[in-house]
Amino acid sequence: MCCNRKRRFFFMKKKAIALMLAAAMTMTALAGCGSSSGTTTAGNASSEAASEAGSTGTGEAAAAADGNFNETGYPIVNEPITLKVMIAVRDNDSLTSFDEMPAVQRLEEQTGIHVEWEPIKGSDWSTKLNLAFASGEYPDVILATNGGNGGVDDEEYGVTQGIVIPLDDLIDQYMPNFTSRRDAEDNDPTVSLVASDGKIYSVGYLVGQNINTNQHFFINQEWLDALNLETPKNVDELTEVFRAFKTGDPNGNGEADEIPLEMGLDTGFNGIRYMLPLFGLPCDPDKWIYIDDDKKVQFLPTQEGFRDCMEWLHMLYDEGLVDPELVSQDFNTVETKLKEGNVGFFTAWRLVAMAYDDGVASNSVLWMPDSNAKLYRYLELCKQGAFVTSTNENVPATMRWLDALLDTEMMFSLYYGEKDAGDTLGWKYDDNGKITVTNDGSADVKNYIDCNTLFFAPGKYLSETFNMPLQRTEKTEYCQKYDEAGNIQKYSNDYLDMAPLTSEQLQESTLKETDINNAVVENIAAFVTGGVTDDNWNSFVSMFDGMGVADYVQMYQDAIDTMELE
Repeated sequence: MCCNRKRRFFFMKKKAIALMLAAAMTMTALAGCGSSSGTTTAGNASSEAASEAGSTGTGEAAAAADGNFNETGYPIVNEPITLKVMIAVRDNDSLTSFDEMPAVQRLEEQTGIHVEWEPIKGSDWSTKLNLAFASGEYPDVILATNGGNGGVDDEEYGVTQGIVIPLDDLIDQYMPNFTSRRDAEDNDPTVSLVASDGKIYSVGYLVGQNINTNQHFFINQEWLDALNLETPKNVDELTEVFRAFKTGDPNGNGEADEIPLEMGLDTGFNGIRYMLPLFGLPCDPDKWIYIDDDKKVQFLPTQEGFRDCMEWLHMLYDEGLVDPELVSQDFNTVETKLKEGNVGFFTAWRLVAMAYDDGVASNSVLWMPDSNAKLYRYLELCKQGAFVTSTNENVPATMRWLDALLDTEMMFSLYYGEKDAGDTLGWKYDDNGKITVTNDGSADVKNYIDCNTLFFAPGKYLSETFNMPLQRTEKTEYCQKYDEAGNIQKYSNDYLDMAPLTSEQLQESTLKETDINNAVVENIAAFVTGGVTDDNWNSFVSMFDGMGVADYVQMYQDAIDTMELE
């Protein structure tokens, strides 16, 4: 289910908080009005100026006064201007110089805007971004897309410091590509971007897939057939199948080398988090809380289903039915073992395009859990895409430039490569006028920005424009099956990330979540390898009393109560 209110609802709720905070600060300022130190930060001062320039039309008027800025059509500016753009790129991306990319060259020719690109690897992003903010010499634009593992704390650098400016009115005024796709959706995918003051500080990034959960269960059908076994229907039957996989030599090599269950401790889609849904706990990748069917926020590790899962995993560990290295192995090790194909059961995002051995994809099939299972519901919501800084002197032109990135052909060329570039590069139109990607990712050096570029493609736009590749349609079909079976949670945990928390609350919760995660993961390892007793379970549960978990849960509950989920 999703929230039935559009973006305005979230604005109202969060703006109420912001107004209360503003009122408190005003009273404080009045109390100290006799002081002569009426200073403000440079960031906030320039942010207010930049915000007013966008929302009141002052910036547009200034740009139009010199005859250089065009509110519609191309070029965006009559005389060239330069924007400095800091962009996050994935660590493993090998990209040619941005200025040599054909689509980037066309973009400059079309818009009249030259860009000085500063690509930053994802692993260096936080350090380089903080240095830039501390120096006071900001880029004009920050492209911090999901693909580049980038990000900007909009509460700290937007709401609090004003280094990045609010974009709500600017988006509505200057970004028709973005707004038309946003407004066509039944539910606004940009609600995830609303800050605690009710404003949006980034242009959204979204690659829609029409999916509703992030993990799936897969079982080795070839092994089931080899041992003449029926597909298990629940956890108990699954356990018996694991025992048969362990002793029945389903791979036929005469050795007891099969791994009935492959997984790691805290290893993404292959980790223990994704076994918990089998016991009715919709665990997500980020938090150890969830929203139940009654809209109540629950602390997941102290639930009875959590203990049941730990006891089950210990039994599997004790009987050698799960990889004995699950506690120590990392994500890459798990993936390597999956690719070797000697596995009976595992969890994954999907099968196709995951670099598994051909046998894994062809021999493994989606496993359907029973009605007791409850998987985390994934919402297709925007992540942060582009920010505009308070020192940008060409805000209206910048917003139009960002929208030019989203022109359909430009957007796909920046993401996938050139149109009609061949069978292994770029993209093309099919006979029905829909875009088909021909890029197989084999290029050693890419002459396009890839998923690091700004990309905004909600579900309706994508279905009308794009032929989704097999790996995406595969996952969509899996999601539909789980949804039809009633295995997806009712109220998504993603609403926790949209909860109207203040910057201070968010900072406190982040620190608390780190402590909680460390404690939970450490005890999971002990439970799986050593077993669960009443004593160590009670000790585990009581440990959270001293960590302020009750207040943490109540804080989220209070926030969720304001959102009127339906």
